Amino acid sequence: MSNGPHIEIEATAAEICARFKLQEEAKQLLREGMDSHEFAIALVENKMCADAIEFMAHALPAREGVWWGCLCMQHALGENLSPPDHAAATAAVRWVMEPLEENRVAAKGPADAAPPPSVAGALSTAAFRTGGNIAPPGLPFKSPQPFAPAKAIALAVKLASIKTEPIKIAKMQR
Repeated sequence: MSNGPHIEIEATAAEICARFKLQEEAKQLLREGMDSHEFAIALVENKMCADAIEFMAHALPAREGVWWGCLCMQHALGENLSPPDHAAATAAVRWVMEPLEENRVAAKGPADAAPPPSVAGALSTAAFRTGGNIAPPGLPFKSPQPFAPAKAIALAVKLASIKTEPIKIAKMQR
């Protein structure tokens, strides 16, 4: 366990689970008053790693979640990114390092240009959907859907976890 800085997640596990559709098997592990750390460990110990990924994506603040996704992408893909994916990854990292409105808006183009399914494209999309206006120029203001960044982060981490040999996917998700 690291002694470095860590994120305090104040919401209970149940509050976090209310943000997304949790599988029935995973719901059975949830106990009243359970904190996020306990629930994440329970999911992993019970080999429900895809649920743990979804849970963590919804538990983390958007900036930390995008960074986690970037680290997972780096672990899974290394430098093996196409030019559009590299641009999307760069946009996501730029927003994490400097979460300014101009960097948020600038993440949209590379997100759209990345060929689906793209880990980097999902992360750049997550950065773009962290707030502000997501409507195209000239259209009325439109806010992102609730938990839109978390959904994109979960997609990115799950996609990164399958970028390995099938026999290694469970280990990668863990």
